[in-house]
Formats: sequence, C-alpha cells, structure tokens
Amino acid sequence: MAKNKLSRSLNFYDILMFGVGGIVGAGIYAIIGQAAGLSGNMLWLSFTIAAIVALLTALSYAEFVSRFPDAGGSFEYIKHGIGEKTALVMSIFMAFTGIIAPAAIAISFAEYLNRLVEIPHWIAIIGIIILMSMFNILGSKQSSYYNTIATIVTLLGLGTVVIFTIPDWSTLELFKMGESGITGVLSGSALIFFSYVGFEDLVKMAEETKNPKKNMPRGVLMSGIIVLIIYVAIAISSLSTFSAIELSEKEGPLAAVIESQWGQIGGIILVVVALFATSKTILSNILGTSRLLYDVARDSEIKWLKKFTTLEGFGQNTPNYAIAAIALTTIAFGLIGDLKIVASISNIFVFSVFGMVNISMVRYRMKYKEQSEKDIFKIPLNYNNIPIPTLLAIASILVLFGFNIYNLYQGNT
Repeated sequence: MAKNKLSRSLNFYDILMFGVGGIVGAGIYAIIGQAAGLSGNMLWLSFTIAAIVALLTALSYAEFVSRFPDAGGSFEYIKHGIGEKTALVMSIFMAFTGIIAPAAIAISFAEYLNRLVEIPHWIAIIGIIILMSMFNILGSKQSSYYNTIATIVTLLGLGTVVIFTIPDWSTLELFKMGESGITGVLSGSALIFFSYVGFEDLVKMAEETKNPKKNMPRGVLMSGIIVLIIYVAIAISSLSTFSAIELSEKEGPLAAVIESQWGQIGGIILVVVALFATSKTILSNILGTSRLLYDVARDSEIKWLKKFTTLEGFGQNTPNYAIAAIALTTIAFGLIGDLKIVASISNIFVFSVFGMVNISMVRYRMKYKEQSEKDIFKIPLNYNNIPIPTLLAIASILVLFGFNIYNLYQGNT
C-alpha cells in the first residue's frame, strides 16, 4: 500500500479548466464532419441532445463526488451504490474507455502533425503519448499548467471559427433535417457523445483538489454548460460555411472552415490548435485512468496490483507505475487503432459506465433515505428521495446507446 497521499494542489479554476479541456478535446475536430452527415442542418440539435444527456449524468457525478471525493471516480460510486463486485467488473469498462479513446486520438494527432511535418505516424503516436505521460509523472499541477494553456489555445481556435462565420449564420436553415430525419439527429447525438466524455476523468481528480466537496460539483456542472454553448456555436458556424454533405466529406472539417474564411494561413493555425486539443485530451485520459488503476489497486487484495499504489514524483506524489502501465497499453492500441471506429466502440463503454453510475445513484438514494446532507451537493427534483433527473438520464442513455449500435450496424462511423 502507498504510505503517502495524493497532493491537494488543484483549486476551482484548475478543475474548471480540466473539465472544459477534457470535454472540448479531439472529438469536435474529428467527429463533427461525420455527425453532420447524419444530422444535416440540425447538427446543433444533435450536440444539444448529447449535452443534455451528459449533463443529466453529470448531476449524478456531482452528487457522488461531493459525498465521496475519491480518486476512483465511478469505481467508488458504483461500489457504494451497488457493490464492490459490480464496481470491479465495471472498472474494466472504465479502463478501456480511458485507454482506447486516447489511443485513437493519438492517431488523430499524428494525422494533424503530418500536415505540418512529414513524420511516420508510429513515431508521432508513441512520442505524444510518452510526452503526455511525462507531464502526468511530473504531477497534477504541472499537468494542469499544460492543460490550461492547451485549453486556452483550443478555445481561441474555436472562437476564431465562430467570429469569422457569424456574418453567415443568417443564411443557415436551422430546422432543415437531413435525409434520415429525426433518426439522423439522434444517430448524430449518439456519435457526438464521444465529444462530451470528460466528467469521468475530472472526478478522479477529487483527491488532488482543495475543498473537493464544493469545488468538484461546481466544476463538473459548469464545464458541461460552457461546452454546450461552445459546441452549438461551432455547429452553426460550420454549417454556415459548408453544407452538411460537404462538411462530412472534409478531412479536418474545422480547419477547412477557417481556411475558406481566412485562407491557407488560417488552415495552418487551426491544425496547430488541433494538435493542442488532441494532446491535452490524451493527457486527461491518461491522468484519469491512472488514478482509477491506483484506486482499484489500493482497494484490491491482489498482491501484484499493489505496485500501482506506489506514489512518487518530482515535488508531488503521482502514481508513476500506474501512469506507465496506462501509457504502454495506450501505445499498443494506438499503433493499430482507427478513430472513426473507436468513437462508437468507446461510446459503448462510456454509455455502460454512465448508465451504471446513474443506477448506482438511484440504489444509493434508496438505501440511505435518512442521512445528514450538510455540505453535500444533492440532485434537485426528488420524489421519495429518488432523483427524477437521474431516471431521465438512464432512459436517455438507453435511447442513445441504441442509436450508437445502429450507427455501428449501418456503418455510419
């Protein structure tokens, strides 16, 4: 067992930036084109539906992290709500979510980098994963510094897209559906959900956050709302420049949008922004998944897992062995992965974990109806202590999960 504890070095601003940065990641740069092909001009509605489903689940994360500010995240929540055996099984789903997604995003990073410098993809993939792992090993505060810089660059890039396209917003028929109608809109939402995954990694920072019972719930919810506004604006901006079909055929759709407005220099700038966006998403995923492995190993009776509870670092305690293990596994998947396919495959794991967290919240509320709620964030709108938003979250996740399977079946990814 680790004799030391994770260092509480993160304040609310750090958490908010980790939240926004973890959600506004590579997904928006790679997925928006494919989603436009499904949703048509109502791409903005697909983003909104996905965001609402994510925010309903974020309420469960916010309450759980307020009650149990632990590095295990969903593992701890499912353990308290349903039981340890179920949590251990679901930890495998959580780990795959945090390994497969950054592996695919590393491939996206390599593709963007290749537009600037011709480097073999495998070298770029290995290089960026190792670099982001080194930031993690240096400590959560150092990771926060890089994440903050990369998030600001990413937001400036997205802001540039919006500013240059605002004059064209009036030309867009906002309520014109694609050929598939509402099925296309919901299919687009299911695919886009990949772009909203960030709460899972964020709550795992609870043991490294000052006053986590207050700062973590605020960070989770505020980051989700901020990202919703950004994504809807980007959806409208993109379709004000290209038709849905044209956007779906573009490689690097956002770079194509800004290049059409600002020329080749603008396209290059957006490529650089995309490199920051993809790299920080890899950083967040490795960080969150290493904390999950650390917490599972800490709670487990399996001796060989105890190595992952070792905390060392350059000025801060970080689970270095866990970070190294996650990085090596991510590299292995990155060398064989494909972003389009992995988005929907990763969503299967994400929907499963989010669904179980919501079910755990219902079970927890049923088991502990009478307890002190002092200084605890509690989901509003309850009936007999059962949160209605959580029931809506479960139902909506099932719907999007079905459309995600539909996407895989139809080959829309």
